Amino acid sequence: MRGEAPISFANSARPGFATPSPSPSPPASPVPAKPPDLPFLDTSTRARTAPQLSKGSTSSRRCKLLLLGTGGSAAVPDIACVTDPQKGCKCCLDTVGNPRSKNIRGNTGAVVRLPGLREGDEDKTILIDCGKTFREQALKFFPKNGLRKIDACVLTHHHADAIDGLDDLRAWTYKSAIESTIPVYCTRRTYYEIRASFGYMVSKAAASGSGALPSFEWHVMPDDQDWEICGVTFTPVPVHHGQWFTTPPRPLIALGFLIDSSVLYISDVSYIPEEQWTRLSSYLSLPTQNGLFPSSPRQLPRLQALIIDSGAALRLGPSHFALPQAIATSRRLGALRTYLTDLGHRTTHDLWCAFGREFGRGRTSRKSWHARANGAQATPAWRVRDEREQQPPAEEVYAGLEARARVEDRELWIERALEAVEQWAGGVLPGRWVRPAVDGMVIEWESPPEEGLDEVETLRGESGRGGERGGWGETRVWDDEYAYE
Repeated sequence: MRGEAPISFANSARPGFATPSPSPSPPASPVPAKPPDLPFLDTSTRARTAPQLSKGSTSSRRCKLLLLGTGGSAAVPDIACVTDPQKGCKCCLDTVGNPRSKNIRGNTGAVVRLPGLREGDEDKTILIDCGKTFREQALKFFPKNGLRKIDACVLTHHHADAIDGLDDLRAWTYKSAIESTIPVYCTRRTYYEIRASFGYMVSKAAASGSGALPSFEWHVMPDDQDWEICGVTFTPVPVHHGQWFTTPPRPLIALGFLIDSSVLYISDVSYIPEEQWTRLSSYLSLPTQNGLFPSSPRQLPRLQALIIDSGAALRLGPSHFALPQAIATSRRLGALRTYLTDLGHRTTHDLWCAFGREFGRGRTSRKSWHARANGAQATPAWRVRDEREQQPPAEEVYAGLEARARVEDRELWIERALEAVEQWAGGVLPGRWVRPAVDGMVIEWESPPEEGLDEVETLRGESGRGGERGGWGETRVWDDEYAYE
């Protein structure tokens, strides 16, 4: 196809795994019956099977994840709040005239920074999503972190807060200002949606105006195979992110990514299908339903950090997890650290932190305390959930909390948050480290070592054991935001 940007379609078969059902929803725009002509086929990007961590199969190295944005599609602050000082929420008003406020949040997005595989090799920079606020986030955080070249861009889905900043990448590629082209990795669905909405990003034949265009090398990837990018493994995890308004409704599929078998990044999710839990268990050591890991030494690594959507605050939304679902996911994964992302306004960073500290200390709600005093049985650490399950009505979950409070009732909010978590996930487990993600923070981890992966460690604390810092003997993850707490 004349003027078509380079594109490759990877093979989608993977032995040993059932292929997840792709999004059956119709495209937003017409899609050709067959893929376009393939002017370029990259055979260096191959999918592979789950890692076999035998001796010598993995060399330990330090990798970094810079969180460019940790807010929802509307970002924070909200214009309706900052223009109404009488009724605006405390979260938004804190940002007025305060450029260092941790309540300023751009669209969710991140940068993976990888050291060179060999001495003398340059570090690699992989961008995850490129949404509406990408340019301002890049201007703020690229110079600060010594970033310049983008070696690859990985897209989770086709919504505006994940792709609408792609046009700004022309500053990198136009006249080879920084680099001549940027490889972009995405699913077939995302590629087709971009081609339909922004045809000039795929074919110069669709361009107009001055011709100042971004230059991309497209890699259309399957969602049931590992993606090898710049020497690191991205394992796609297809999840539901709301639904298409069809009859009957069908799930919209977005991708989370297990990076380096160490960090799981899921920025947009409303449900994780059971087949994906089965798949994750072939990459990670997961706890049993009593909150314990197997007694024998683990042959697979334990998840170091989970970055998880909590955009619906305290009650599950139609397209986003809330705090209870984020906590339940963390428990089922046995993540050592959990960072909440996709956060909206109305709840300040300080309030999220206050909850995290109380939760990590093992605090329970007053309702839970009375239930235990009356002989209530302990609940599992996690259980399988049906996608149709819901929490109590919003008026019950948010009872007593004002929608736009200029003064936050910290104690009441924490109590309501604990109640919501207990109703959904079943009690509070000590040793659960949870904090809000922050724009510009850096999470650093070591790749799984060649041998001696992790020692056996329990999640449930008994007789006061296993507080917030329980299990740190196997920690391979750090961050620059909460290091000194």
